[in-house]
Amino acid sequence: MNLHRTSLLLLLSVCCSLLLPAQTKSAQPANDALLQHVRDFFASYTAVGYKPFNTMKADSLQTDEKRHELRIFANEAFCAQPFNPQNVQQIYNKLQRALPAPFNTYRLVICNARNLPIEELIPNLLREKQNDRERLWGKANYTGEPWVKNTSLPYNVTQGLQNRHLFIWASHGYYYAFAEGRWKWQRPPLFCTREDLFTQSFVYPYLFPMLEKAGAVVGTPRERDYQTQCVVIDNDDLHPQGQYAESCQDNTPWQSSEPATGFARPEGLMYDSILPFKSGSWRATKAVQRRSRLNTATWTPRLPQSGRYAVYVSYASRPNSIPDAHYTVYHKGGRTNIQVNQQMGGGTWVYIGTYEFEAGEHASARVVLNNSSNHRGIVTADAVRFGGGMGQHARHQAGTSGLPRYLEAARYQALWSGIPDTLANTTEGQNDYADDLRTRGNMLNYLGGGSVYLPHTEGQRVPFELSLALHSDAGFRPDRSVYGSLSISTTQDAEGNTFYKGGLSRKASSDFASLLINDLTRDLNSQFGMNWIRREHWDRNYAETRMPEVPSAILEMLSHQNYTDMKYGHDPLFKFALARSVYKTVLRFVNFEHGTRQCTVQPLPVRQFSAQLSVDGNHVILSWQPTPDSLESTANPTGYVLYTQCGDEGFDNGTPLGNVTQYTLPIARGKLYGFKLTAVNAGGESFPSETLAAYSAPGKSKRVLIVNGFTRLSGPAWVETPDSLGFDLERDMGVAYGSTTAFAGRQLNFNAAQAGGEKELGLGHSSDELIGKSFAGNTFDYPLSHGRALASSGNYSFGSVSLSAFCHQELTPRSLDAIDYICGMQADRPYNLRPFKTFDHEVRRKLTDYLEEGGALLVSGCYIGSDNLHNKAERKFVNDMLKVEYCGEASNDSTDYVNGLNTQFNIYRYANPVHYAAQRPDALQPASRQAFCALAYGNGQSAGVAYAGRKYRVFTMGFPFECICDTQVQHQAMTAIMRFLTEKD
Repeated sequence: MNLHRTSLLLLLSVCCSLLLPAQTKSAQPANDALLQHVRDFFASYTAVGYKPFNTMKADSLQTDEKRHELRIFANEAFCAQPFNPQNVQQIYNKLQRALPAPFNTYRLVICNARNLPIEELIPNLLREKQNDRERLWGKANYTGEPWVKNTSLPYNVTQGLQNRHLFIWASHGYYYAFAEGRWKWQRPPLFCTREDLFTQSFVYPYLFPMLEKAGAVVGTPRERDYQTQCVVIDNDDLHPQGQYAESCQDNTPWQSSEPATGFARPEGLMYDSILPFKSGSWRATKAVQRRSRLNTATWTPRLPQSGRYAVYVSYASRPNSIPDAHYTVYHKGGRTNIQVNQQMGGGTWVYIGTYEFEAGEHASARVVLNNSSNHRGIVTADAVRFGGGMGQHARHQAGTSGLPRYLEAARYQALWSGIPDTLANTTEGQNDYADDLRTRGNMLNYLGGGSVYLPHTEGQRVPFELSLALHSDAGFRPDRSVYGSLSISTTQDAEGNTFYKGGLSRKASSDFASLLINDLTRDLNSQFGMNWIRREHWDRNYAETRMPEVPSAILEMLSHQNYTDMKYGHDPLFKFALARSVYKTVLRFVNFEHGTRQCTVQPLPVRQFSAQLSVDGNHVILSWQPTPDSLESTANPTGYVLYTQCGDEGFDNGTPLGNVTQYTLPIARGKLYGFKLTAVNAGGESFPSETLAAYSAPGKSKRVLIVNGFTRLSGPAWVETPDSLGFDLERDMGVAYGSTTAFAGRQLNFNAAQAGGEKELGLGHSSDELIGKSFAGNTFDYPLSHGRALASSGNYSFGSVSLSAFCHQELTPRSLDAIDYICGMQADRPYNLRPFKTFDHEVRRKLTDYLEEGGALLVSGCYIGSDNLHNKAERKFVNDMLKVEYCGEASNDSTDYVNGLNTQFNIYRYANPVHYAAQRPDALQPASRQAFCALAYGNGQSAGVAYAGRKYRVFTMGFPFECICDTQVQHQAMTAIMRFLTEKD
């Protein structure tokens, strides 16, 4: 027994010696003086913009006199800084000069805890030469048909992320805690949000569209659709939510699969024992190459309400499945053709886009699959889902979460999506928190198994090649500075492997994670002129980076516990900038992994967009300008795409215009048109412009120009005093891009002295009453609602322009009978990251010149008076030209309705999912004898002023016109106002 123990100890001693840093027989322990010199160097060392939590220092060192080598082992804080060839060389040069003789002539090697020299920590992409080929995919490159392809796109991506499949998710989600017997969040309520929903506000509205517009197919383990309604149509439905129908014009009819291998919709709640993708059947037919007499399968939902719905299809992947199954989605804008590669990804939900649908059951809201193909084989059909829906998974006596599915943890979405229960229910129903962490990597590996990137793993053959988890971190700085961004990778898995199963070095993950925060720090500092902190890049053992079998990273974007970080994090402009930086890093890294540095960044949205009627009224003249990207030389547009809607239809699939900045389009009289524009290049498509409108009345009409002066995007109002910090949603919720679901509730604790706590006594502690609610923001389409109101009378023709176009284009006042100037929620607030004045110098000049030429002006908005109080020139314009005077904030007492124009009507005053709210509109009173109160809030305060002078007329509203709730009232009000402005005695 003792001999066995001695042998075992000897064996362990030998093994441990092999794990220690290598040294020769002549290696000598460092003397104290040398060690002190090294420690002094590290104590004085700093890296610009880098601020680790721990002090950078040297842990130990070794000398080798035979090799004349000094090896220094630095701590994690030092080795987690950004490295590139230049600063690594500078570090060695400075350290060498700081050492005493003879060590200042030695070869220096600074290593991390894994004995890797810091030059090995330089990302491949940043190296000028000597790339580590083990970190590159090499011959592993998927070149087949993508999982999903929109064949109706009017542009082609050639230097972006085309044919790339990425797996990305937003942090945590709501889960069931067994020990407590209740559903709970994984992160605390701080500064009006929780990490579980806050991170989604970066990923879903910004990052996913950027990646997809660059050509990527994006998979995610959590529900991505905010739509709370969910309708599923399936061939096995006993109580259908619409219609499933087949047509057969071929000699090969649709046939059923063997039982229990397809989807069947659960009639009630879901439990772990219910596996919907193993409960039903699927249908199949032979693929044909001719384009006539096709077999079809049609799914027509009965939608409970109009709105935007994500559409998901499902099917079976068989050995003879085709790679080009043709789906057509019919929606408000027409129809969109989608090609799906059924050779991969069978037995799960496959996202094919989000579309606008009308409520009810009709032919303009359906999905049709046909059996045409360029390949031999079969086409399979199973269920189609419209919308994300509410959580359906029940846990013990607690029932369901009661929240929308997009807020739930990945564990439940995985089971709903057909992922094998052994991969999602890893603890056999005992620990949903642990299941959730493991599900994300398991889901990726299962879907990607069998692909060129995971060749030795069984799965669904979807060629996912990258994984990214986006989180927000805990932590604060007492000095109120930015806490910053951190990234994590794992270069050694639980079994000690340093390579993925596909043969790629796990150091590729380290490269990716390091590049993410390097690029993010640079981009944010450049965009906002700030000092964004680059924190550590950790190489640590986290499930989200350890388990995926492809390069993986966690990005802790900022700290949700640090007030200054959240000042930026709540702002839509910051969200866009951060997401764009992440997209660009993914673009460069993925392309470089396949051996190319040449890639193109998609353009920014266009500016100076204008849609004006021709003199004869039979055409609309569209003009615009590209937006330069000061950070990216490749982001210049090479073409543009015009999206058009007519009447009550939705937007079409777009028309490519070429590389022009003006386009003339014939229009029909008596029809309202809407226009959006995007810029395109080889790297993809930009986000859309605002929506402009044009209308040519059938007969003789007056001409109006609609100016969209509402461009503001903003986070909520700051509370920032020596003893109080936070956000006041009651004062101003800010202005989201489109809409937001990021708010958990109102902040309750503003005590700055209690920063760092995560419970009731901690700074930022908030309530939860807003969780699961969507709040409308700036949808950038208000010329359409104003235009509908103008067109309803039939007496006015109009075009519309963006604010930047209005400021840069010359007006022809004599051709305009009126201007409708939209202010919306425009205001220059201290908590805006960009200035958003209601009337800047150029706008004041333009409007003044127009009015003094005898014009007529309708202007409406929340802050026309209050935003122009503190500048003499601005106040003079409001008082002298608009003839109004600010008389305070409209009281909350009975101000959700307005009296005037021979009627009483409600306005949106409180946050809601339908329309942005005029939370605290101005009360405006007449500032001239020729002006009079034309509108009044319910409590009697003046809400609008009309002025009829000898030269010009103005109608000023203290709330946005578009905030009138009733569309019919909007039409009546616009008609009455325009009569006042244009039908002069």
